[in-house]
Amino acid sequence: MLETHRTPARIAGATRRDAPRAASLVELLVVFALAGLIAAIAFPRVAVQLDRLGVRGATDDILRGMAMARTLAATRADYASVIVDAARGQIRVRCAGLVPWERSLALRYGVRVTTSRDSITFTPTGIGWGAANTTIVVTRGGSADTIVTSRLGRVRRS
Repeated sequence: MLETHRTPARIAGATRRDAPRAASLVELLVVFALAGLIAAIAFPRVAVQLDRLGVRGATDDILRGMAMARTLAATRADYASVIVDAARGQIRVRCAGLVPWERSLALRYGVRVTTSRDSITFTPTGIGWGAANTTIVVTRGGSADTIVTSRLGRVRRS
């Protein structure tokens, strides 16, 4: 007898068990439910880490600006200031009428900056002038960092 209809599995000599099998709808739902559960557990931790990284980066930029202002004051034998614009989230260094360094912390890191004084000035000897215990607080989400400048210009992260 002549066969007129053959399936591809029978032509190759394979049985139905050897043919590739697709995933069932139940299996796909289980996999997606597990992936969603893992994402729900991991996402808040990732968000907290991103907040910490943003605050740390902004704080490092502020410390870098203060170090630059102190160095400029000493090398140029002139007063140098660090100006903090808390409303815009910006920081800039000004020396001899020039602005050699500026950062927009709000745009770059998504942080909010508050300060007890809007500027800190360093004398040509590198000592703070009029910086009576200035406090700068950088926040993002639940993460915060504080920079304190003493009257003599000592800068520390607390």
